Amino acid sequence: MKRRREQLEAVKSLVAIDSYEKQHKMVTLMADKIFSVIEKCRVELQTSGYIPANSSFPHEQDVLDALANTLENTALFGDVLLRLPDITHKILKSKPEWRELIQWSVAFVNKTNLLDKQTIKLMHLVSQELNIVEKDPDYVNPYSENYKRKQEEQLMASTITAKKKKKKERRKGPQLSRGHSKGEL
Repeated sequence: MKRRREQLEAVKSLVAIDSYEKQHKMVTLMADKIFSVIEKCRVELQTSGYIPANSSFPHEQDVLDALANTLENTALFGDVLLRLPDITHKILKSKPEWRELIQWSVAFVNKTNLLDKQTIKLMHLVSQELNIVEKDPDYVNPYSENYKRKQEEQLMASTITAKKKKKKERRKGPQLSRGHSKGEL
């Protein structure tokens, strides 16, 4: 849990970077490291024969380390994906082998029954964001550029509608005209 808090702070500082180019570079470097670790852990876990929910909990230190690193790095990547979705999807498109690896990793950590409620929710959102599972009807990623654009369009549309409603309504019925004196009629 302590590592997860540290990781979340790192992701928040990454989101706070003003430059898209710097964010892209940092996410690429981070993803490269994350997927390198996950790939090594995958090999270790598969060669050990550990299968979550089907095997007894491992006792070998190498397997425990691989399990912990898989859990931590999958959650870290999930945080990056959800907070910087446009950059992360662009990177995943350029590295199709990473997409397959993250799908394996998400499925693996979900089967372990070692996640807390918050991380279970995170993994469900990640699964939806990556289209691993069908998206809930109300699923939206508020960090997505598409979502932000839709919000701006809705705000502009409601502003225009409000301005139209504010036009002065003319009263119905007979009115005295202005500018005419009684003698002119």
